[in-house]
Amino acid sequence: MNQDTAKIRRIGFISLGVLAITFIACFFIFERFEFFAILASGLLTFIFFIATLLFYLKAAKSKTQNKLKYILAILFLKIAAFALMFYFVYRFNFVNMMIYLFSFLIFFTIFFNLEIFLIYKRLLFHTN
Repeated sequence: MNQDTAKIRRIGFISLGVLAITFIACFFIFERFEFFAILASGLLTFIFFIATLLFYLKAAKSKTQNKLKYILAILFLKIAAFALMFYFVYRFNFVNMMIYLFSFLIFFTIFFNLEIFLIYKRLLFHTN
């Protein structure tokens, strides 16, 4: 499993680098209010992406019958946390809600597909 931890760390650094380049480009393209919406949604989805991979690492160490429990727990926690974050963004009007929503959908789709690719193509958490 140390090999999986190193892979998660490497994936995290690469993803963070790509996010940083995206944020720098958005800084020059969008206004400040819109840029903060993109920044907030990108960082939020990145944090949950890494947390999900670490949670799957814990699930990979568990027995087969417990894996579904871990997967359902992380899915429920992600839905609840994202709903709470959307409520706070909408309620307190920190950033432009529409830009936040669209950028969140884009980042979430990218990270979710990366997560599925890494796990189901057996690049992570695969024992020989």
